Amino acid sequence: METAVQRTEPPAPQHVPWTPQLVRVMAGLMASLFLAAIDATVVGTAGPTIARDLGHFELYPWIFTAYLLVGTTTVPLWGRVADLFGRRWVLLVGIGMFVVASPLCMTSRSMVTLIAFRALQGVGAGCIQPVVFTVVGDIFPVRQRARLQGFFSSMWAISAVLGPAVGALLVSTLGWQWIFGINLPIGVLAMALLWGYRERRGTRDTGGLDFRGAALLTAAIVLLLLGAGAGSTHAQPNLALLAVGLVLLAGFVWLELRNPNPTVPLDLLRHRVLGPALVVVTLGGALMFGVTAYVPIYVQNVLGGSPYQAGAAVGLMSLGWPAGSIISGFTLVRVGYARLLVLGTGALLGGAVVLVLGAASGVLWLAAACALIGLGMGFFSSPTLIVIQSSVEWGRRGAATALNQFCRTIGSSVGVALMGVLLQAALTAGPTRGALQHGLSAVFWVQLGLAAATMLTALVILRMREPVLATT
Repeated sequence: METAVQRTEPPAPQHVPWTPQLVRVMAGLMASLFLAAIDATVVGTAGPTIARDLGHFELYPWIFTAYLLVGTTTVPLWGRVADLFGRRWVLLVGIGMFVVASPLCMTSRSMVTLIAFRALQGVGAGCIQPVVFTVVGDIFPVRQRARLQGFFSSMWAISAVLGPAVGALLVSTLGWQWIFGINLPIGVLAMALLWGYRERRGTRDTGGLDFRGAALLTAAIVLLLLGAGAGSTHAQPNLALLAVGLVLLAGFVWLELRNPNPTVPLDLLRHRVLGPALVVVTLGGALMFGVTAYVPIYVQNVLGGSPYQAGAAVGLMSLGWPAGSIISGFTLVRVGYARLLVLGTGALLGGAVVLVLGAASGVLWLAAACALIGLGMGFFSSPTLIVIQSSVEWGRRGAATALNQFCRTIGSSVGVALMGVLLQAALTAGPTRGALQHGLSAVFWVQLGLAAATMLTALVILRMREPVLATT
């Protein structure tokens, strides 16, 4: 596919020295990631309480799905805007939108309004992670960047410790509404630290923004999820909605293949290395967010645990992730991307097996499963991102980084919603503890299937030639 970007970019040093300004920028980037990370851990812990307070339990998955869906479909647009206008202002605008949407979530008095405001919050969230890692890719060469991934992943570890505890404290004292209030000081701090960032720019993309493609994609996915039964009290498929969703999805693909400035750069999906890797990212995202959404329900409503126990169990996933990222960062060049991918997906499979076989045995088994899954995600997520960024020039780095995030979150939003359909089908006779346990057990088996599929894809990649990483 033709592109308006020339393959020229400013020369990057082999090692970037640390200056006070760089330290300030890195602190701002980490604070931005922490903002998104702690929101995920806090809301995951408070989800069952929110569902009991606002009612309409069948809409519970949409607290996560609306946030992930809108964040997913706006990620490619944010990546394109970052390539067109630079990273700094785009990131500041995205953080600002996330912060403004947070108090709106606090005002929600029904499940529908909360879902709507979570969708608005997702617009800002769609900017943060891809643009943050695009900035890191702009500043640091590959070897230095790989070793820094563990430090950025530590934001998820810190949020895993603080988020569940803070969330449970707020839910039990001030109320669940205040879990969104903690976003305000974190977001303002991140914006202040990033205000003076002076980015090193290469040749800009001269294309435009594909709003039609983004709108088609969003409408197609929403209709497919609704058609599959997400949000329905009977979880029955609607064939008419499914048909319209498939037509819109086909129209989106047709439009993107003919657009020189597509919302989703489909040409990268045809890449010999990136295509299979993004399949792993998509399946891994569905597994990870499925565990985040449904393990807390199992702990609290089946095992009778507290919000603290639910948060601690899921929180171990965010502790395993940075551990895997640190190991992969220091071993990527020596071990190779493909081997790390197999190792990571193997850990995912092991965690899913523990989840299926040990869920009924207690919270510790669930916590061990979450830790293994987080470790596996850390092993392959950072190397995959580095391979993607090394395969494109500056003018497409934002779009390529966004594609990585897009694949993970599209897998997450669709996966969480369809698992919700399966759970709701088990509850048609009534939301009893036995029915809930049966439905969640079925969800865990689906997650085991996802883990097995990720490892099979990784084994295929292992048989291919190892990609050559650029030095900058």
